[in-house]
Amino acid sequence: LVWHRRNLRLADNELYSNQKTIYSVYIFDPSDYSTRQTGISDGKGGQLQSLNHGPHFTRRLIDAVHSLRRSLRSLGGDLIIRTGNPLQIIPQLAQELTIGEVAFSEVPGYYEFKQSEKLKHILQYGGPYRCKVFTTCSLTLVHPNDLPTDPEIWNRLARPNEKQKKRSKGKTKKQANSDVIAKSKSNPSLVIIDPTRFEAMPTIMGDFRRVARTAAPVRDLYDYPTAEIIAKDFTHINTGNVPSLEDLMKPLLESDVLILGCIPKELIIELADNADGIPHNNGNIEEQSLLHLRDFIQKHAAVADRSLCDVSGHNSSMLSLPLAIGTLSPRQVYYCVKEEQNKLELEQGNNASDLIWLISHMEMRDYFLFNCFRDGASAYKINPKTPVHKPDTPREWLSLSEHQDKFIRWVSGETGLPLVDAGMKELLKTGYTSNRVRQNLASLLTKDLKLDWRLG
Repeated sequence: LVWHRRNLRLADNELYSNQKTIYSVYIFDPSDYSTRQTGISDGKGGQLQSLNHGPHFTRRLIDAVHSLRRSLRSLGGDLIIRTGNPLQIIPQLAQELTIGEVAFSEVPGYYEFKQSEKLKHILQYGGPYRCKVFTTCSLTLVHPNDLPTDPEIWNRLARPNEKQKKRSKGKTKKQANSDVIAKSKSNPSLVIIDPTRFEAMPTIMGDFRRVARTAAPVRDLYDYPTAEIIAKDFTHINTGNVPSLEDLMKPLLESDVLILGCIPKELIIELADNADGIPHNNGNIEEQSLLHLRDFIQKHAAVADRSLCDVSGHNSSMLSLPLAIGTLSPRQVYYCVKEEQNKLELEQGNNASDLIWLISHMEMRDYFLFNCFRDGASAYKINPKTPVHKPDTPREWLSLSEHQDKFIRWVSGETGLPLVDAGMKELLKTGYTSNRVRQNLASLLTKDLKLDWRLG
């Protein structure tokens, strides 16, 4: 049983590399669409509320789930759809279908990690129906298992030209590392992504990328699954229906709780209406994502002006969404770039270095994803493990309770600053704004308004 999370594709999907009969499921978890605590104080002894999946993301997610179902049906199978708690639904499905192994990909994030750990325990040890579990990580360019486990190797590869100093804390890290190695060897079918696994990871992006390039070569792409391995007998199981955007957004729109304690209800309704107004994509979204990638690499990547805020003229790859929901993998980006580079070298005799920035961006993306794995619950504390500013620069964040007006004007695109306001209005209208604009929006919130960075 393959549980799809942020990997809504069949191509380059390790979960389909097992030559057994495979059932597939996607679960809409109501907790992703209901308000939850953020860990940010509301100034009254409680916490501000937010939610995981907003209207625009959910709108695209629904289309991608429909597309995945069509792809499986074209192979003679189907995608089982459920709405509820995965910790209850997956064991029930496994028992109903007499499943021998449940397979899924790990997703960065504290709640996602805790959910994975609980599910593994239920399926292997604590539930009425027990089976094998296989996990991987398909959101990252490099596989977690290919990165070093020894702190000394991290340090040596990160700074190869520096003389390594003996560290007094090395013994402690080595001991933690030994536990990770032992855990990995005891169950090789599980990828280890708990915080101790990446404790020795460099905090500097350049150092991390240097280690990843040296120690973790990008794995080969996985083949598209054949029809022979896709389960086809669904006579005794209800495959379920994909919920509508209206269904999933109902808890948000009917809740009396204000998002982050102050965002006007009218703005949330406008946001949902904007998302609902986006035309449905009834095509093969996985195939479209790959075709778009190839077209961008072949025609636009080398000449794209990435300093512009307006990216309508193919000045952005626009890959953030397909990578986020997993209709495209970072490995597919990597190998498409390499393929085009090799082609240009043969035709023109140059090294096509103008394309390499796309791979660099996949490496940067990995840095932040692995940071999430490493930092765990501390990732969204006001002062996380990884410094968000220079350690010698004191930083005091202003509380939202005393500066709501500033924050609401920022959210609404009513600051009076044309670039910021255009970016926020674009985000509200379409769910997208370019990386260049996002940096400006975040900079105003944190460095000028000096509001709690987590609100962004």
